[in-house]
Amino acid sequence: MSKKTVLPGEWVEKAEFFRKEAKRHLGEHVYWATCFEAQQAAELYLKALQIALVGVYEFTHDLSRLLGFLEDAGLKVPHELYAAADSLTPHYTMARYPGRKPVVYDERMARRCIEYMEKIIRWVVDEANRLKEA
Repeated sequence: MSKKTVLPGEWVEKAEFFRKEAKRHLGEHVYWATCFEAQQAAELYLKALQIALVGVYEFTHDLSRLLGFLEDAGLKVPHELYAAADSLTPHYTMARYPGRKPVVYDERMARRCIEYMEKIIRWVVDEANRLKEA
């Protein structure tokens, strides 16, 4: 993280914990955990940006809704972030509950979750830096 960001530190700290755990679990082949933690890292970064912009965050785990709130607050959200968000959001519940997984958690899916998480985090950090410099 750059010192230029306006993101609240405690939110970033927790998001970074999930980000690191997602990557660790990918290496340990615990793919369901990778996807859950990737979703959590992205969610916490999005909420951190919302707090930085408007002082509060929306109580939702739907990453596309969080992007929509940020767009309503005046940010331009790239279309591809909505696709990444739509792909990550279901893992908040699907990955956590045995017997409710309509998907198979494999390496390919876990790598995709990491990729989507990184896209969202990069955008959040870039936006926070842009806002700080404005």
